Formats: sequence, structure tokens, C-alpha cells
Amino acid sequence: MTDTPVEESLFQIIHSYHQYAAREGDVETLSLEELKALLRDNVPRFMESLGREKPYFITELFRAADKDKDNQICFDEFLYVLGQLLRDYHLQYHRQLCAHYCAQHSLY
Repeated sequence: MTDTPVEESLFQIIHSYHQYAAREGDVETLSLEELKALLRDNVPRFMESLGREKPYFITELFRAADKDKDNQICFDEFLYVLGQLLRDYHLQYHRQLCAHYCAQHSLY
């Protein structure tokens, strides 16, 4: 049986996490620089469209995710980052639906 699209997406997220974690230091955690590279390389349109490319955004996201304050993001902490990304993507999705609906019904 083949993977569903969601299963494939989950596998790709895990694979990307490990690819970037292995770049420097501990191969099981992300440094701030590794997280920046992961986000910029893998979600560039998202980072641009919501103004998330500003230098302070990733730094603040990193600090919020680093629950144990060891200056590394373990996979469990990375789940927080993913949650924030999914929340923002969800809001963007709703904005697009609203804009489409408003345009169709001449609400602008």
C-alpha cells in the first residue's frame, strides 16, 4: 500500500528536520542557524507572504520553541514550530477564501 499524501508530507517533514539537524553540532537538534536555513529553504513563499522573513521572527520563534533553554531545538520542540507554521498557513488559507468570496460577491 502506498503512503497517503498526508503520510508522505509527515515523512518529508521528519526527513527535512534530520537533514538540517545534521549540518552542525548535535545531529538530533537544530541550532538557530539550522532552523533559519530549514525555514528559508523549505517554506520561502510562506516566510515572504506573511512578513516572516524579518530576522527577528525566526529568532523569536526559536526562543519560544526552546522550552528547556539549551539553545537547541529537539524534535519535540520543533513540533511547536510546526504548530505555529500550520496556524499561520491556516489563517492565510482563510484569508484567501474570504478574498475569493468577497470578489465573487462584489463585497470589495
